[in-house]
Amino acid sequence: MAGQALVKAGGKDAAAQVAENLSEFVTFNIADQLFGIPVLIVQDILLPENIASIPLAPPEVRGSINLRGRIVTVIDVRVRLGLERRDIASARSAAQLEQRIVDEAAQADARAVAAGGTPKTDAENAAAAEERAHEAIESAKRKRREHMMAVTVEHKNDLYTLLVDSVGDVISLSKKSYEGNPSTLDPLWREFASGVYRLDKQLMVVLDVDRLLDLKGQAA
Repeated sequence: MAGQALVKAGGKDAAAQVAENLSEFVTFNIADQLFGIPVLIVQDILLPENIASIPLAPPEVRGSINLRGRIVTVIDVRVRLGLERRDIASARSAAQLEQRIVDEAAQADARAVAAGGTPKTDAENAAAAEERAHEAIESAKRKRREHMMAVTVEHKNDLYTLLVDSVGDVISLSKKSYEGNPSTLDPLWREFASGVYRLDKQLMVVLDVDRLLDLKGQAA
């Protein structure tokens, strides 16, 4: 009985109490700044492709996508924060680049043989193939870092996809560590920040999604 009393307090178990004191965030980066939004409003994380433009839309509205049969507005968070717009490299273009690296290396081998070079042994061919594969893998990693990502959130019963530089981890933070916006916070972030968490090596800005998506309010 005494052991059970250590696990429970006030009718709630310790794990539930700990969970009540934590806030969970999906994190992402914009211009090397870490942001977080509540995990409960996040519906999907995806690679943004086939974004259809919307005529006469404001600059922060990148377009729309079809997400499982629903038309979802894509918001460019960089532009919304007053930063320069980035091009979107598609996953298809990344795969094409990797294949091109392999093909060009193979063509270089063929040209060397045609020019009178000595055909490579099986071991040399295997080593060359391994090197090309390594180059393709490294290229894929670079393209993934360069590839913009999209976080789909629910807002007032509608879905919006937030275009961001990259997506990080889901993290749990103590509600006691939450702070209001410090005076030193970059003015670029302040307008759309509800507060911050000071992590070990960086500051995480909690993005106010309501304000971020209030495009009509901004226009007014």
